[in-house]
Amino acid sequence: MSIDAASWPKPEGTYRLDENPKTHTRTDYLRMRLTTLKSQLLVTEEHLHEHLNLRFQLIAVDLWLYGAYFLLLMCLVLVTQDSLMYYNTSMVQRIFSTNQTYSLGLNAVQRLDQLYLFIESALIKSFNPNETETGKHRWRYGDHTCKLGVVRLRQLRRKENFHLGWGDPEYSNLDYMPRWELPYQRLAYTDKYWHIYEPWLPLSASYSFFEKTFMNFEHEGYFQSYPEFAGYITMLARTTHNSMKVLDYLKKNHWITRQTAVLFMDFTLYNADANIFTICTLLLEHTPFGTIFPKVNVLSIKMQVLDQLGTLGFIVAILYIFVVIQFAKSLVVTIWYEPSKLRSMWNKLDLVILTLNALVVTLIVIQESMVSTLLEKVEGASKLEFLDFRRPARLHTLISMMIGFLVCLTTLRLWKVLQFAKIFQLFSAALYSAWQALASTALIIIIFLMAFGIAVAIINGSNAGNFIHTYRSIVTSLCFSFGFSSHVSPHDLFYGGKIIGYILYFILAFVLAQLLINVFISTINGYFQYAKSMRDARAERRINFLQFLRVEYAHFFDQFLKLPCFNRSYHSHNRTVGENIKLILDLNTKKKSGAKHIHHALSTSDPDKIDIPDEAKKQAEYKRRIGRLYTIASILQTQMDLLEHLCFPNEEERFVSDSEDSEEDADPGDEYPV
Repeated sequence: MSIDAASWPKPEGTYRLDENPKTHTRTDYLRMRLTTLKSQLLVTEEHLHEHLNLRFQLIAVDLWLYGAYFLLLMCLVLVTQDSLMYYNTSMVQRIFSTNQTYSLGLNAVQRLDQLYLFIESALIKSFNPNETETGKHRWRYGDHTCKLGVVRLRQLRRKENFHLGWGDPEYSNLDYMPRWELPYQRLAYTDKYWHIYEPWLPLSASYSFFEKTFMNFEHEGYFQSYPEFAGYITMLARTTHNSMKVLDYLKKNHWITRQTAVLFMDFTLYNADANIFTICTLLLEHTPFGTIFPKVNVLSIKMQVLDQLGTLGFIVAILYIFVVIQFAKSLVVTIWYEPSKLRSMWNKLDLVILTLNALVVTLIVIQESMVSTLLEKVEGASKLEFLDFRRPARLHTLISMMIGFLVCLTTLRLWKVLQFAKIFQLFSAALYSAWQALASTALIIIIFLMAFGIAVAIINGSNAGNFIHTYRSIVTSLCFSFGFSSHVSPHDLFYGGKIIGYILYFILAFVLAQLLINVFISTINGYFQYAKSMRDARAERRINFLQFLRVEYAHFFDQFLKLPCFNRSYHSHNRTVGENIKLILDLNTKKKSGAKHIHHALSTSDPDKIDIPDEAKKQAEYKRRIGRLYTIASILQTQMDLLEHLCFPNEEERFVSDSEDSEEDADPGDEYPV
């Protein structure tokens, strides 16, 4: 910008004389005087605080910018939400979890050998009822839903003769022959008949940076967590006939045995009517104790963001982009001309918000590209190709989390804008003065909560599901402390005996839920009262933000008040003007006396004690009222003078009026004498 201004300077403005100057009369002066007096009546002495006016002016600009940004962000979040995804998730979970007319539910699987029946009924025959047709993936439970690609089966196997003990579980990664026989021998026709030997070989693919970053996670099970990049995989076919051949081969060669720790069934459904992708991960966990725990994980998302916006969403997105560009321009200009302002916490927060917006847009573009690539593969996919829609789904989850943080940071940024209100100033002062005491109190509560959670997990963790893990025990105790006690039963604390149970319940219900939390709240309340007393002690007579807006945007308010709905007419009600004024004054006096009686009734101080206002405040209020009376008197006098000049113009005004009329009637050529 500096180089541009130095290379191409702006041309200097030329001074031009007014070709048709107007002769001002006494009437013009009185009109200008009347306008000045009306502005003087609006702009009082309190409005002359220049520093406060500049502060309110910056707040007004920030309120307009961040308020519009916050509202558009909320609208953008709302237009992208769809309640159909909840119902789709609930429906798919219920179909695969419980028994249906034509398929077995995963919750009904009690033995490992029943798993083959579930795969046959729910994952094979449900998607292509007519075995003679190929290439179609119509679902028995909905013609509008189809399966994209094939179903992938992945199992993790415990090592032979491995004892769990206190360490993490270890899974087998050896190469096996069919029927899990050792030693492994690579035959000459292994590559040709790879789908026969693939189920017995561990997963050994090379992963990209994206997969290592976003896909390297662990699945949360009932007994333990299971890694994603491990195990033995096999694919079902696209047709029912070929899928049954694969399943018969796995069943005949005992692919699922007692060493199977967990089996994952991954596939993707697509609802063409609602444009919803359903990422399904069915998990069957086989614990070392021989028990089986099923779990159905369903994620319904709309990956094609641009297609689901619609007309209203597209308009909101365009407005949002415009406001973001304006927000970025304001931040860049501020930092460019005053780099020292980057040290401010609020400017750093603005920079984080702008960075999150850029990252969200970038990730949405990447997700759209990934989904388009996968959809292009659907038509020409091979019979045993697994289309992993979990990759864009993980990216979509990350985008949702970043949008959540963006909403949180934007709401936090509004805290600075709302500092014009005294209550927000009071909260800020109280929190700033109390942060050390609050941090110490919170640290004590956290230490006590962790100690209690560990103790309860050790004593009752083997019998109560809410205290099975240390972190779960801590979360349960914290929820109980804040009143979420519906899922916590006192019976869960009595597995160590009645005496220990009574002690633990007393600590949880009284010490943690009542004593420590109330101490934390009392600390905040004490500093809040201190900050309020300090504010009242140094209170100054200043205008508020609304009074500043009334003066700063007086023209807008005047035009707004001229609307018919705000045009108040005078109604005499068969009374004179003096009687109406006296009635209004009497009503105001009654209201003030009633408010005073209510204040004394609610006051906790001595009822005989009357609060005497500060003499300086009384004097300032008296001067303000006297000044307004003088201004009103001047306005009335000026209006009378203006009315007199309009009704009875003097000789000078008559002469000016006649000269203006003669100039308008003159011929344009007469101004050049011959």
